[in-house]
Amino acid sequence: MNKFRMNIDGKEVFGLPGQTILEVARENDIFIPTLCYDERTAIYGSCGICVVEVEGNPKLLKACATEISDNMIVMTDTKRVLESRKTNLELLLSDHQGDCVAPCKLACPGHTDCQGYVGLVANGEFDKANELIKERIPLPACIGRVCPHPCEDACRRGLVEEPISIAMIKRFAGEYNLAGEELFMPEIAEDTGKRVAVIGGGPMGLSAAYFLRQRGHDVTIFDSMPKLGGMLRYGIPEYRLPKEVLDMEIAIIEHMGVEMIPNTKVGKDIPFDTIRDDFDAVVMAIGAWKSTGVGCKGEDAEGVWGGIDFLRKVVRNETINLGKKVAIVGGGNTAMDACRTAVRLGAEKVYNVYRRTKDEMPADLLEIEEGEEEGVIFKNLTNPLEIVKDENGHVKEMILQVMELGEPDASGRRRPVPVEGKTETIEVDNVILAIGQAVDAELFELQKTRKNAIAYDPDTFATSMEGVFAGGDCGNDKISIAIEAIADAKKVAVIVDRYLDGEDVKYEEPYYVKREDITEKTFEDRERLFREKADQLNAAERKDNFTEIIYNGLTEDQAIKEANRCLQCGCHDYFECKLIDYSNLYDVKPERWEGEKSLVEFEDEHPFIVRDPNKCIKCGLCVRVCDEVMGRGALGLVHRGFDTVVKPTLEGPLCESGCDSCGQCVTLCPTGAIQEKLSITKEVPLENEHVVTTCSFCSVGCTFDLEYHGDMLIKANPLKDGPVNKGLCCAKGKWGFDSALLEGKILDPLVKDGKSFRATDYHEAIILVSKQLQSIKARNGVGSLAVAISDRYTNEEAYVMKKMAKTLGAKVFSFNNRHNGLADVFGHDSSPNTIDELLSTNMIITVGFMKYKNPVIWNKIKLASEAGAKVVVIGTRETNKFFDFADEIIETNDDLSALKGIAKTLIASGQTSDIEGFDEFKASLDNIDVDDKIAEIAKEYLASKKAMIVYQQNIVSVEAATLIGDIAMISGHIGSPRDGILLVKAKNNSQGIVDMGIKAGPEVLEGVKGLIIFGEEATVELPDLDFLMVSDTHMTETGKKADVFIPGTGFASTDGTFTNTERRLLPVEAAIDEDVDFRNWEIAAEIAYVFEEDFMFVDEEDISKEMDDQLPLYKYAELGEIFGGVLSPIDSKIITVKDAKLIDKMPVADTLMKSIIERIPEVVEN
Repeated sequence: MNKFRMNIDGKEVFGLPGQTILEVARENDIFIPTLCYDERTAIYGSCGICVVEVEGNPKLLKACATEISDNMIVMTDTKRVLESRKTNLELLLSDHQGDCVAPCKLACPGHTDCQGYVGLVANGEFDKANELIKERIPLPACIGRVCPHPCEDACRRGLVEEPISIAMIKRFAGEYNLAGEELFMPEIAEDTGKRVAVIGGGPMGLSAAYFLRQRGHDVTIFDSMPKLGGMLRYGIPEYRLPKEVLDMEIAIIEHMGVEMIPNTKVGKDIPFDTIRDDFDAVVMAIGAWKSTGVGCKGEDAEGVWGGIDFLRKVVRNETINLGKKVAIVGGGNTAMDACRTAVRLGAEKVYNVYRRTKDEMPADLLEIEEGEEEGVIFKNLTNPLEIVKDENGHVKEMILQVMELGEPDASGRRRPVPVEGKTETIEVDNVILAIGQAVDAELFELQKTRKNAIAYDPDTFATSMEGVFAGGDCGNDKISIAIEAIADAKKVAVIVDRYLDGEDVKYEEPYYVKREDITEKTFEDRERLFREKADQLNAAERKDNFTEIIYNGLTEDQAIKEANRCLQCGCHDYFECKLIDYSNLYDVKPERWEGEKSLVEFEDEHPFIVRDPNKCIKCGLCVRVCDEVMGRGALGLVHRGFDTVVKPTLEGPLCESGCDSCGQCVTLCPTGAIQEKLSITKEVPLENEHVVTTCSFCSVGCTFDLEYHGDMLIKANPLKDGPVNKGLCCAKGKWGFDSALLEGKILDPLVKDGKSFRATDYHEAIILVSKQLQSIKARNGVGSLAVAISDRYTNEEAYVMKKMAKTLGAKVFSFNNRHNGLADVFGHDSSPNTIDELLSTNMIITVGFMKYKNPVIWNKIKLASEAGAKVVVIGTRETNKFFDFADEIIETNDDLSALKGIAKTLIASGQTSDIEGFDEFKASLDNIDVDDKIAEIAKEYLASKKAMIVYQQNIVSVEAATLIGDIAMISGHIGSPRDGILLVKAKNNSQGIVDMGIKAGPEVLEGVKGLIIFGEEATVELPDLDFLMVSDTHMTETGKKADVFIPGTGFASTDGTFTNTERRLLPVEAAIDEDVDFRNWEIAAEIAYVFEEDFMFVDEEDISKEMDDQLPLYKYAELGEIFGGVLSPIDSKIITVKDAKLIDKMPVADTLMKSIIERIPEVVEN
């Protein structure tokens, strides 16, 4: 076919006639955004985001719906295109209701992911919580103690009873890591060769150094004080922030490679110009160290100090002549620190003077309450009028102007006004003025503000000097809290990094959708759960010393319990939301389209899927994929226009709509309107890590993108480029990926003690197993031991278990193995043909095929039908469900009559064979009556150029499988591409263990006295055993009978391979570590070691290397590829079968498979 030449954004590309602009652009890595496109569904074009310009056409065209033409010139990023995309996004957002992120994160000046780390703590992922905090706050244990936590003010849990103790949880996470064996060290980029000087070692300077060092720059901090820490060290008392904690967190920054030079005042000890000459960039983080006065008469008296000066003297153990009566002026946290420090230094009367009421004091309420408990006397609604000196010029009294509250000022607080003629005089020995701070920037030739602070651009943080940046308290007259300084540090680090790379950038706040309709009524159904309280000193215990008041923080149990109070306000799909990504990409301003949002009330109880139609943008992806791809039609667009909403069929519950829980709607939703219910303790939106791995349930071998965070498994999404599934999956794979981790998981070995189990260690358990088996073999001889190996295990795990069995002299089998009747005819114990051959054959006959067992193969059959293949379904009423698309559906009486009728018709049509057994087989059909419809099907099958029969090994009887082989051999439809049989094995690695020689089933149990079962439930009654060991993830019915039970692991914690039903070797990649000491293969290796056989395996790679030497099928197989291609018959025979059932379902031996099947809702037929 001739290709069209075209040009997209100046790039010459080629496409095929019939392709769309979007398809060609994607093939050539040219970005065109879309929210409603999926290549498997019909074009819809509802989002309007993919518009482009085409030369010669006055209209904007939708790239997803416009077919290419020869010499077409396409422009994807013109001003007109960008404005159209922006407008379309704004219109979508105008009716999009939700919280992109939680209000706690929005309230935090540093945009710390509060919901994220609180959720991680709730799930027991303490170290990961610390890592997440450190993406924004390098000093979590410190800030968790001293932050006034604006996040908690915004916490919606306060609408129920009390906000989450977010700061205490932050402190917990930071301290947990500090107390651990291995401190968290952030990943540091490769050295850039660039040097950055940071002037000032407070929270801004330390944080800027941390973030810049992460980016690979050589960073040096210069600080004028003897130790780094700034106000955290010299402005906050020990009882609030122990300096040992600060030292530990600073040491981590130093260990990252940040050079720290204390006792060096830039501009005095070293010229500022020298710094500029020696470094590629300079960050000013000098803070605000000057205390400001109140401007009243006498404030120059001896014994009058600034609040910061006083606190600094205390920290540095300088001599302080503090009298018995002390007055502190101010209402902020510095004033409270000074009050409470004065109490601890022995002052008998400590006054706090503040011109407004106590309720309006900016200090943290807890600080005020604890100060009052310690004896601080609050003189509210008073203001210093005069400080009276004695004859030596020392303060002796303070005259206070009595105030009252007038009209509100610009801040919204009522303005304090003097009560004319009303004053109060108090005797004082010292006055501490803690009403504000100022910047001392005289040594720097930089442009200043009106208050003599450093002036800088609020968007770029650039000062008046090239390469010099500023932030935190030292600039723009912005004296604030530590977290705001740290927030500036993060922004400055990004901008300096880009500056060093030759770019000029501005910091821009990201766009978020926010809900404004939340009230107390929203949460009226929530149980009232009050805060967890950490142990702390009472007033009597603390007022005469500087011991930390909250001396231990929250315990692990308290932290988890407190974190679980979180209401999970932020969208769980935020990090995967295409709508918000595009909104920030195109700088949306949806407020220009603001209007009343249409809110939809909804209720659903699906166990895995959560719907929120208020986030829906009506892209229709979920509706189309459910109908066009999965053939279910469980969702539909209801109503019209602005009232359109996606709802389940007949507007009932999703479980009753025909939904088969495949999760395609969840995977494709671009906005989080359809999400998954996570099985972790607390659902939390996180930027997860990913591995590509293979599903561990059926034998199709679906490829998944498995998301994890720490040791939590989060989601499993089918990959569109998966070699077999091509983006499809079934409910088992979508929702069962974490079955090995669910509640009830066994973590420690158990030994039967009488009638019950007791916990033990691995040493005792493995020694007991080994010695018991040795004894049984000695008493009963060869054949008395057996090892059952689950076909859910990887090839590598099964190999070690089989090798262990050989060491023991034991038989090996799997409870899930059934004799393969096809092998008797065909000569191979495997499928002759492969899965995707179904898509290009002419006729497909399914025999006893149950959709729920292998929905992906069912989907391939449906696609083949849509492509023109004739589909004939033969089975019982139960197996024939969900084949509405089939050309013929033959319902049998659960016998072999239909298959024998086909065979007889083939022979009657002239088909003959010289293969052994043909004559006997022919004679066995003499008395078979053939239905006319069966005869017609048989003739069509025979006449088809290409035809395939599909069946599931553990569903049809052995006799039926044998007969299917006979039919294929007699017809000649065997041994060539798209022409033969697709045998669907039972489990993910059923073919793998067969290839390894583990072919026997439970029939080998005769005479067995000692049995080891790896990962299976016995499907037959066990013989009279002398000893039984079971290894599995959870206690099973068979496990309850065991003498020893050893914990097993799931597929997500191992590396290795599965061999799927078409002999394709597929990768398994570990994502997590499960909380058990030994992996599955290590248990087998340890048992063998007691039998004096050291396998010398360190990891799965060692096992794989040995398998290469020992197993030709494994050695020559290529990862991701099918081994052997289409198989031709060898040593073939025609086998005569007796009358038998068509369907003979084997019970499921894999307990994890059983558990997910039990959890999936039964599909209701539409």
